[in-house]
Amino acid sequence: MTEVFGIELVPAAVSHAATFREAAEALATQPVSAVAVLGDDEAVVGVVGTEALLHGLFPRYLTELRHTAFVRDDTALLAECALEAGAEPVGEHMADPVVAEHDASATHVAELFLHHDFDALPVVKEGRFIGMLGRAEFCRAMIIAGSRIASP
Repeated sequence: MTEVFGIELVPAAVSHAATFREAAEALATQPVSAVAVLGDDEAVVGVVGTEALLHGLFPRYLTELRHTAFVRDDTALLAECALEAGAEPVGEHMADPVVAEHDASATHVAELFLHHDFDALPVVKEGRFIGMLGRAEFCRAMIIAGSRIASP
């Protein structure tokens, strides 16, 4: 396994030829909240996170509503949305990637997390995907590193 900052990276990725369902399944089975979408050359071409998952699995009109107490769950409609989205290409649901180089400084990685909405970032080496770095894991590693420095 590959590590950065003492954190084992998660190999959470799908091919650009994958369907939304395949990306959703990969995301649901990983301990991070986003998966990388890879081109044929293993370069990161996009990211699918939990927000994309929600948008794909639930009716599109939910983004317009501010209060849904009056809306009853319609399991048939939810199943239909999931079925339709599942067959769509992952490219219709992915966001533009923001990647961290494997040798980036902790300060730079913190900046990437602070300026982007993803809770996990793809990490690359020489342009090729090597794993996902979770925000919480990164913060945990920085707390541990800080504790070691502060404690003689």
